[in-house]
Amino acid sequence: MTMRRAALIAAFALALVSGCGSSNPGTTAGPDATSWRDQIKPGPLEVGVLPAKGTPGLKFLENLSTGLESEYPGSKVTLTFANTEARPGLEQRWRAGTPPDVDYGMFDGTVPDLRAWADDDALLDLTPYLQQKDPASGKPWLDRYSPTVRKFMEHPETKKIYAVPSELSLHVLFYNAKLFKDLGIKPPTTWNELLSAADALTAKNVDPIALTGLFEPYMGMWSDHLWLRTVGYAKARGVLTEGKGHITEDPGFLKGLQMLQDLRDKKAFLKGFKGTDFTAAQAQFFQGKAGMILMGSWLVSEMKDVIPKGFELGVVAFPKVDGAAGDQGTVMAALQNVSISAKSPDIPLALSWIDKLTSVETQTKRATEIGEVSAVVGVPSPPGVPGIDTVLSQADALQPRDFGLSQSKAGKPVYAEIARLLFGEQDADETLQRLDAALRRVHKN
Repeated sequence: MTMRRAALIAAFALALVSGCGSSNPGTTAGPDATSWRDQIKPGPLEVGVLPAKGTPGLKFLENLSTGLESEYPGSKVTLTFANTEARPGLEQRWRAGTPPDVDYGMFDGTVPDLRAWADDDALLDLTPYLQQKDPASGKPWLDRYSPTVRKFMEHPETKKIYAVPSELSLHVLFYNAKLFKDLGIKPPTTWNELLSAADALTAKNVDPIALTGLFEPYMGMWSDHLWLRTVGYAKARGVLTEGKGHITEDPGFLKGLQMLQDLRDKKAFLKGFKGTDFTAAQAQFFQGKAGMILMGSWLVSEMKDVIPKGFELGVVAFPKVDGAAGDQGTVMAALQNVSISAKSPDIPLALSWIDKLTSVETQTKRATEIGEVSAVVGVPSPPGVPGIDTVLSQADALQPRDFGLSQSKAGKPVYAEIARLLFGEQDADETLQRLDAALRRVHKN
């Protein structure tokens, strides 16, 4: 959950040819965009990866790297863990000028702090390469990616592209479809239906909602989504992340907190959730000890090895809140974007990696075998996540998860107060006042 940056530097001569370079001194030009595939040479390539050691996701990427090494004999691909606790060290490498050739989390066009890496000339501008024809389709490589995710890939000011998505994560409400069917519970599409589902599960001695109390942003998913519905994305982001106005000025913020308190007071969350980490909480959902869980669509691939055979998973968008003033059809999402270092000595080989990683063939195989949702056009929904395609197709819009809070200085204080609310240490009104004080300190407004 740390801040990251991105950008490319290209030499002045290339800038004259392609209009996509930089004249900053001390930089080197990338390969000719029109013929980069012909310029691929074997060599070392370091690639940041998100799956942990021993997971199916990492095994899949190991096989992909073996394929690249076979295609270009003499190449050696090193896969470096680039997730969670590894990020601070990797970002130090970026600052020191010794980053991996390919890395995750360095750019998101919707997050100002992540655009800063691009502004600082750290990442390769992918635009000229993505404009070239994809040999597999005969169309521009850029056309491979769904137009709905372009804003995550593109710098809003320069319109240059600094990342491509290797997978798409949608924040959705998962439910135990067989349990719901057996108990006659309707999958909740409105808040009142969610409350009814919680009551029905409790009556059958099943905890309604799996939740971890040891990772504040996962608790914050609930307030994030409630504010999306009661306030709306633009207003909530403005107040929380950008310091525009105050949280006490829109009654939708308090309404969302009161709704969250209602769930807490119903004892709707997993027993013992305060001391349960996220892996254990997710496992208990798949063990039938909880009926629902709000999580990213990575849940299935992350828990693939512990999902019982025959488990029936259901997926719906976060419930709408009838009569509320926020965005009722918006789905929060995150792209796992990959970028290339502008200082990489093996830019054509790095381009080949992201080309293969995000090909329709690889993405289809990954969806089928690992359960990853793809942002590549023509890739089917993972078979283990039925309904995710419906959520995506029916969404009015995709908006960045958590209003950008995880990359903001406001993230920790906001989610700390949400944790206190869920732990029963304060009610909704006190939470609002404490949030107001914390946000005024952070934003100095």
